[in-house]
Amino acid sequence: MDRFDDKRISEALELLNAVARDRKAELEAAVRNKYTDFTSLVSALSDQAKSRAAEKYDAEKQKIIDVAGDIDQRAHRNPWAFIGGAALTGLLLGLLLGRPRKD
Repeated sequence: MDRFDDKRISEALELLNAVARDRKAELEAAVRNKYTDFTSLVSALSDQAKSRAAEKYDAEKQKIIDVAGDIDQRAHRNPWAFIGGAALTGLLLGLLLGRPRKD
């Protein structure tokens, strides 16, 4: 090989390196844009999920408050029924938990 061939090979390698650098920059820009699109999509979905969860939480919280208020009103109207129910429940739990075990 002579110097002319070496020079042409060097020039070809430099040209390939320049094209590779350009393509690398283009690829990095494309990935960066796609990543930005992806993060904005995930952020939007996250915001939607948070708002739906907050709505469901508030609805369920209101249901619990309503049920507790209803039970409170019933207990005030007829307290002996609730006292008897609590006593019966305590008795049944005591019998079930107080049995001798068959080990």
